[in-house]
Order: sequence, then structure tokens, then C-alpha cells
Amino acid sequence: MYGIFLGIIILVVMLLYMFNEPAREWMNIYLLRKSVTEDDIATIELEVDKTQSIYAYDRYISVLENGKLRIYNSYASKEADLDVPISNPMYAHSNDYMVVAEKGGQKVFLISGAKVLWEKQIEGNISKVNVSKTGYVSVIVTGTMHKSVIITFDKNGEELFKAFRAFSIAIDTDVSVDGKYLAVGEINTSGSLIQSSVNIIDVEKAVKGDGTDSTVFIHNADSNRMLTNIKYQEKGQLVCIYDDSIHMIDNEKDNVLVEFKKNTQIADINLKSYIVMTEEISTGPFTSKTDIILKNIITGAETKYSINSSIKEIVAYNNISAVNIGTEILLINLNGWVEKKYTSHQEAKEIVLGTSIAGIVYRDRIKVLSF
Repeated sequence: MYGIFLGIIILVVMLLYMFNEPAREWMNIYLLRKSVTEDDIATIELEVDKTQSIYAYDRYISVLENGKLRIYNSYASKEADLDVPISNPMYAHSNDYMVVAEKGGQKVFLISGAKVLWEKQIEGNISKVNVSKTGYVSVIVTGTMHKSVIITFDKNGEELFKAFRAFSIAIDTDVSVDGKYLAVGEINTSGSLIQSSVNIIDVEKAVKGDGTDSTVFIHNADSNRMLTNIKYQEKGQLVCIYDDSIHMIDNEKDNVLVEFKKNTQIADINLKSYIVMTEEISTGPFTSKTDIILKNIITGAETKYSINSSIKEIVAYNNISAVNIGTEILLINLNGWVEKKYTSHQEAKEIVLGTSIAGIVYRDRIKVLSF
């Protein structure tokens, strides 16, 4: 009898949490302790008179300064000092890996945990880097006799192959989770209209040197639609974000996931099997609210979370969308529920987001929020 009664109570609490927003907010604060302030979490101190680049990956926060990459854990304790002689960094991360490269330069480093796995000197000028969940690194290079060169390395730093583009500009790359395909997002500006395209390369064929035969699929977007980013999902779907829409290539078919509205402010494709968008809606002469919309790319189901203000930025990765409202940061999960709520007296400059860690960046410090 007691077990039945307890089961009923648990069920009622679960239903209240799922379907009653005020009850969920109360439980988040008083039962689950999901609400924290800047006094509750650890701090990484920064020197305000020095140029520092801050990035998050896996469960670490990294700070690059004067050729040294300091690695901090979720307790804000320094775990390593790495030699990474880069002054103008660009980053990418996935699972355990982070790649750091010199923007417009030649150096690239692959890091996992608190170790440098390898470093390379590239011929040409690096314009974009990417790393897959299995450690494949793809580097887009300009400044050679070709418009773009895409160089792909494995996790041990062995160069697998190069892909050359004579007429189009490569703007983004991604290697599929199983490591079988390299997708290259490209734009061609030689005509009167911009032409965006996605080329998918069979990695095994490219490694064997099959040349143009290694390209197994090409999708040409509608003219004047600008491609900006691409991202492979777990089951091989390739999500592509344009300036006016988000599409998905699945089994060599292009599907429109969403067309942006006039009030669409932000869109991101870095979540696991989801996309996130924001729509700002006027609620009065000087007031507005923002709807954060999470859409499942497989089922098409949407979840909405509303905030009674405008927002500064959203940083999304894996299962979390970090929403910067200034003095408040919300970490929203794929269910559209608040995973963590952080408040401070001062507006944050930016958020950096890893797999299980967020860095709330201020001028003189980083607050470290784990989840």
C-alpha cells in the first residue's frame, strides 16, 4: 500500500514538472538546485591588460595567452600549460577533441584532454578548421594556386588526402561520425548570382587517390542562397544552414527543415539531432519577448521556451543551448527545460560551451559552470 502511495506521489510530481511551468520553476530552484549565482561557482582570474583568447571543449576551459594554452577543469584548477604559439586563433571542438589554428596563418594543433596530440605547419593560409568526434581534422586553406584546398588528417596527424577547388570557395567542412564521408560546403561567386553547393567525398576513395571519383554526391542550392555552415548528425544526416533557411541532406535528398521568418534572430545547428532558433516578438511599444524554438530534425517536433526580453547570444553544443540575457544565463536542454540558471550583478561578455562545462566570461574573470 505504501509503495502504491509513493508511486502516485512520484507520478504527480513528474507530471507537475513536465506540464506546469510555475511548479517546474519552483522545483528547479528549491528541490533540484538548478539556480546558482556567481558566488556559488568557481572562478578563473584573468589579467585585464593582456590579450587572451578563451574557449571551452569537453570538460575544460582553455585560455590562450602569449603562446601558452592554460587548461582548467570544472573546479577552475589549472591542469596543464601547453605550448601553442598562435596569436590569432580559431577553434573547433567535438567530444574529446579541440583543434586550434592560426587564422590566416599556417599552424594547426590537435588537443585532447590536457595534451597536444599533434601539430602541423600548413602551406597556404588557414581560413577554417573542423574536427570530428573521432578526431579527424579538416583544414580549409587559401592563398595557393587554387581557390581553396581542403586537407584532411586523422587523429594521429597523418595526412589522409587533399581536395582542390579551382573555381569555388570552401566555407565549411565536416567529417561524418563514422568517418566515411567528408562534406564540403562551397560558394561560387564567379557568376552574377551566388551559387552555394555541398559536395560529399568518400574518404576511403579519396585516401586511395581516386581523384574526382571520390565525390559521391553534389547538391546545388537555389541561386543566391548563401550557405554558412554544415554539420553531420549521428545517423549520417547533414544539416546545412543558409542565410534564409535550414536544410537537411539525408539519403542524397535535400529536405527543408525551416524557412526563416522576418523576426528570426539566431539559428544554430550544433545540437544533437536538433536545431535551435530564436524569434523576437514585440509585446508593446518598448518591450519584447523571445521565443527559443528547439526542433527535432527527425520527427519535426518543436518545443518552445519563452523569455520576456531580448537576448544577447545563444551558444549551442550537443545537448545544451546557452542563452545569454546579460546578467542571467540559461542552459536549456533538448526538452526545452532549464538545466541551469546562472545570475550575476554584471553583464557577461560571452559564453564558451563544452560538453559538460560552460565558461561565463567577464573582463577580469571566467565563472565556471558545470552541468
